[in-house]
Amino acid sequence: MPNLKNFTQLITDIPYPKLNDHRFEQIRFMMDDIKVEAMAVTHTPNVRYLTNFSGSNGQLIIFPDSLHFITDDRYELQLKEELYNLPNLYIHIARDPWKYGVDSKLFKGLQTLGFESDIMGYSEAVEIRNVIRPVKFKPAVCEIEPFTRPKAPEEVEYMKEACSIAEKVFIQMCGFIKPGMTEKEVANELVYTSRKLGSEGDPFDVIVASGPRSAYPHAAPTDKKIKKNEIIVLDFGCKFHGFCSDITRVVSTGKPSKEQKQIYSIVYEAMQNAIKNARPMMNGKILDGYARSIITNAGYGDFFKHSLGHGIGLSAHESPLITFRKEDQIIPENSVISIEPGIYFPEKYGIRIEDNILVTRNGVVNLTNAPNEITVIL
Repeated sequence: MPNLKNFTQLITDIPYPKLNDHRFEQIRFMMDDIKVEAMAVTHTPNVRYLTNFSGSNGQLIIFPDSLHFITDDRYELQLKEELYNLPNLYIHIARDPWKYGVDSKLFKGLQTLGFESDIMGYSEAVEIRNVIRPVKFKPAVCEIEPFTRPKAPEEVEYMKEACSIAEKVFIQMCGFIKPGMTEKEVANELVYTSRKLGSEGDPFDVIVASGPRSAYPHAAPTDKKIKKNEIIVLDFGCKFHGFCSDITRVVSTGKPSKEQKQIYSIVYEAMQNAIKNARPMMNGKILDGYARSIITNAGYGDFFKHSLGHGIGLSAHESPLITFRKEDQIIPENSVISIEPGIYFPEKYGIRIEDNILVTRNGVVNLTNAPNEITVIL
């Protein structure tokens, strides 16, 4: 370990979420468990969770008694505006962080450096290993992300705002959509509206699917024109301070049929049954079952093929997965998750509803509230 006086200590007044103290404590326990003397965090969302840095190039090297953040000179000014005032944090400006770590003696004395092998590609890892030798570059699979699943109160507030923006967007879109418009026109207006209302960007590609295409769970908008008396599925999100929302709403360009109303009611009941039964430390497979049982008992189990939901944070799709396909997805206390059951009839229409919830020891906090019936656009 080098003498720290050789490095520049960051002076900043940006407070950090107190949850980060626990995150770093747990990461250091993990480092002991997997027998690495330092841990390199390079996955952009994980870097931001731990440091608040939003740039595209930044590496956080975690030592037992200090933190070293390395980025290049494009971000010197941005650092001063964003980086948390973390204890024992030092910054380094370098175009090649790995060569710099060797040349500056930052890695001196290290025998083993862990890296996020679930994120970093094999060829990149081999290239870095060759640069930092004789330090061993040791794979650490999914060792950082579990500590970012629970959200700090500050992070939850950002997500509440992202959810609030999304719901306002939906209300405005209900006054915009008309038969004759294409799905692409609706999607473009939705994106524009979200920016006007304060969203920083799209967490994922917007889904606008009308008529028979609403039976495609992940339909990209097309030049198809929206017709009278069609179901339209809108799946989109907003971002605030980097944190995401992810909602799905259903509208009809005309009076929906009796069957469509019934299917919406079943999907809504399935979503609500999952929401009211969500608990910290619950297995995602069990929570999936609360929604899936409603749809299956109604006779439509074969038409709900995807997972129930997923975690949300700096990425719109994070762990845990709320799915019948996995046994090991645990929902931590203070995690934010989506609940999105659906029923899809090929070549006819599909219904999916999605809300975002915060799971706490005192119960579920609804961050969004879907309409309890299909929204009709006349």
